[in-house]
Amino acid sequence: EKEKKEKDENRHLNVTLEQAEVMDKKKSKKDKGKAAFGWDVFNQDALHKAHKKRVKTALSNPDLVEYEKQKQEDPEFYRDANSLAAGGVGHKPTQEHLDAMVKDLMDAAERRSKFSRRRPEIVEADVDYINDRNKHFNKKIERAFGEYTKVIKENLERGTAL
Repeated sequence: EKEKKEKDENRHLNVTLEQAEVMDKKKSKKDKGKAAFGWDVFNQDALHKAHKKRVKTALSNPDLVEYEKQKQEDPEFYRDANSLAAGGVGHKPTQEHLDAMVKDLMDAAERRSKFSRRRPEIVEADVDYINDRNKHFNKKIERAFGEYTKVIKENLERGTAL
């Protein structure tokens, strides 16, 4: 891994400036398209990328004329903490934009509901647990030590254990 990193850092030493720029452009384009994996889903870059994507779809057609009109009508359009009109009306989005936001939220909820699935219970399986947490623990133990404790478990089930 260390050699790979050093090779990546030194690759620009034997190429021209134009070639290096092309290589960097290709690398950045490749990195931009990469999907997040594992815990990287929750890092700041991934969250910012998702936010930009949502904003891009939500604000596909902003009504800047209406926004400017509301800004001109209200002298306290950008309120501060000392404003007496704090919590007042402010910017009023159009019904069209509200509907678009609701549709986006509904789509997000639908995508989340499809993401997770309920694992089916196997009715014929032996019950060797007292709750779900213990069931999960028993599965882990079985994976780790199952081949070594198979004979002991069979003897206990038959009642012929020492």
